[in-house]
Amino acid sequence: MADKSKSRTLLTGLGVALAAVLFVAINVLAGAGLSGTRIDLTADRLFTLSQGTRAILAKIEEPVTLRFYYSARLGREIPSYGVYAQRVREMLEEYRDAARGKLRLEVIDPQPFSDEEDRAVAFGLQAVPLNQQGESVYFGLAGTNGADREETVAFFQPERERFLEYDLTKIVYNLTVTKKPQVGLLSTLPMEGEFRGMQGPTPPWAVYTQLGQFFDIRPVAKDATAIPADIGVLMVVHPKGLSDNTLYAIDQFVLRGGRALVFVDPNAEGELARGGQQAMGMPVNSNMTKLFDAWGLSMADDKIAGDRIAARRVNAGTAGRVRAVDYVAWLTLREQNFERGDVLLAEASTLQMASAGILSPKEGATTNFQPLVRTSPQSMEIAAEAVRLQPDPEKLLNDFKPSGQPLVLAARVSGQVKSAFDKAPEPAKPAEGAQKPAEPPAAPPEYLAQSKGPINVIVVADTDMLEDRFWVSVQEFFGQRVATPSAYNGDFVVNAVDNLMGSSDLIGLRGRGLSQRPFTLLENIQREAELRYRAKERELSDKLKDAEKRLSELQGRNAPGTGPAAASDARTILSPEQQAEIEKFRGEVVVVRRDLRNVQQDLRRDIEGVQGFARMANIGAVPALVALAALVLGWLRVRGRRPQGRG
Repeated sequence: MADKSKSRTLLTGLGVALAAVLFVAINVLAGAGLSGTRIDLTADRLFTLSQGTRAILAKIEEPVTLRFYYSARLGREIPSYGVYAQRVREMLEEYRDAARGKLRLEVIDPQPFSDEEDRAVAFGLQAVPLNQQGESVYFGLAGTNGADREETVAFFQPERERFLEYDLTKIVYNLTVTKKPQVGLLSTLPMEGEFRGMQGPTPPWAVYTQLGQFFDIRPVAKDATAIPADIGVLMVVHPKGLSDNTLYAIDQFVLRGGRALVFVDPNAEGELARGGQQAMGMPVNSNMTKLFDAWGLSMADDKIAGDRIAARRVNAGTAGRVRAVDYVAWLTLREQNFERGDVLLAEASTLQMASAGILSPKEGATTNFQPLVRTSPQSMEIAAEAVRLQPDPEKLLNDFKPSGQPLVLAARVSGQVKSAFDKAPEPAKPAEGAQKPAEPPAAPPEYLAQSKGPINVIVVADTDMLEDRFWVSVQEFFGQRVATPSAYNGDFVVNAVDNLMGSSDLIGLRGRGLSQRPFTLLENIQREAELRYRAKERELSDKLKDAEKRLSELQGRNAPGTGPAAASDARTILSPEQQAEIEKFRGEVVVVRRDLRNVQQDLRRDIEGVQGFARMANIGAVPALVALAALVLGWLRVRGRRPQGRG
C-alpha cells in the first residue's frame, strides 16, 4: 500500500514537472513564432492598422526614418506614461513591419546633456520638467526623409491615445508626398484666425489646421471672378452675399470638372456669437440658390432641422440650478444617421451639428441627389427665428411634433448639369479711387453652357459644425496646443476633400475612437422615461404658474401702496371672502408644487433604476455567467461519477 502511495506521489510530481516544462516550451515557441500575431477585440479595432494606413505605407518610395524619443525615467516615475509608451512603440513596430523595409525605426532614450538630447531639442521635441531639480524628460517622435524634410510629435499626450494611428500616419503621409494637393478655400468665416483689436489674433480653427496637415490650402477671394485651374477641390464656406461674378466663377469651375465641398447655413450661430449680426439687422444665413437650382437641390433659408432622438442635452436652468433638457436644434448624429453605402461615411462614428438646414432634391432635376447625413424619423422642421438670439430649449421640446420622416442635412450631387447663367455676367466696375492692379487680370475661361462630364459636389447644410466649440476641445500643454476631438467633424471635412480629389487613403484612417463613448442604449431609455413624464410635468408647471399669477393678483388688489407696510394694509382691508380665496390659492400652490416634485422624483427614480440595472449588468454579468458555468460543470461531473444501473 505504501509502495502504491509513493508511486502515485512520484507520478504526480513528474506530471507537474512535465506540465511546467511544457508551459515554458509553449511560451518560448509562441514568443519566437507568433510575436507578430495578435487578436484585436476592441470595438473600433484600435490596435489594428487601417486600410488607409496600409495604403499610405505601401506608397513609400524613398526610405523614411522615425526616431522615437522616450525617457525611461518618465515611465518609472509615472507608470501611466510607461504603459502608453509601450503602446506607441508597438504601433511604430507595426508601421515598420507593414512598410516592408521602407521605414526605419530608432528608439532613443535621451540622457541629460547628451548628443541625443541635443538632437531631440533640435527637432523641436517638448522637454517636460520631471522634478524640482529641473530634470527634463522626452516622449516624442521625429520623422525625416531623404530630402531632409522633418515632421514631429512634440510630446505624446495620453488624451490622444485613441488618435495615435491618425497622428502617426499623418507624419508618414507628409514625409512621402512630394507635393500636397491644392484646396481652394472661399470662406466668409475667419477659419484661418482673425485679429480682434485689443484681444489680439485668434488661432486658426482646428478643422483648418487639420485640413492643412494633408492639403495645401489656397485662399480664394470672396469677390473672385475666376477659380484657378490647378485647384483640385474648391471648399466654399458660408457663401453669404456673393456677387454674380463670383457665383459664375464657381459655376464654371464645377462645369469644367472641378469638385466642390459647400457648407451653407440657414442660421450660422457662430456668426451670431461673434458679431451679433442679427441684432444689427444683418442676415446670418447663407445659400447658393442660383447654383443649387442648376444642380438640382434646394435649401430653405428660414427652416432648420430638429430631432428628438439626436438632440444634445443642454442646461436650460442656471449655473446654480441645473435643468438638463434635450435641445432639439443641436444634434449628435451617429451611425444610424449616416449613409453607409458612401465611402465617405463608411467609418464615421459621430457628427455634431447646430441648427442645421434641410436639403431636398428639386422636382424634375437631372442630377442624382444622394443623402449622406439624415435625422431620425423623430424630426420636424423648425422656424429658424425660433433659435436665434435667445432660444428656449424647453419650449422647443414641449412644442415638438415629429413628422415621421427623416430630413437630409448633407448630400452628394452628381450628374450632368447646365450652367446657372445664360452668359457670362458683366465685370464688376471698380470702386471710385480704387488702385489699379499692376497687371491686368487674366482673361476668364470661355463660357460653358453645360458640364463637360458628371459633376461631383458635396453640400452640407451647416457651418457651425466647423467651429471648435461644437466638436473639439483645445488645451495648452507647455506652449503646445493639444486638440482632443469629441466628434468626427474634422475627419469628415478632410475625408470629403480627399474623396473629391479622387482618393480614399485618408478615409481609411477614419476617426475611430473618440474622447466620448456614450452609452446610447441608456440614453435612449432615459429619453423615453423623460417623455413619459414631460407631459404631466408641463401640465403641473402651467397650473402652478396660473395659481401663482392669480394669487399675486388677489394680494395686490386694493393695495394702497407698495412695500411690506402696504401689503399689511392690503390684508387688513380685504374682505373675509377675499382672504379665504387667497388661502385657497396658497394651498393650491403648495399641492401643485408637491405633485410637481413627486413627478420629478419619479422621473429621477426611473432613470436611476435604469442606470443601476446597467451597472449591475456590466459589473455582475460576467461573474454570474462564470459562476453559472462552474455550477453546470460541477453538476455534470457529479452526474458522470454516479454508477450506471445494470440492465
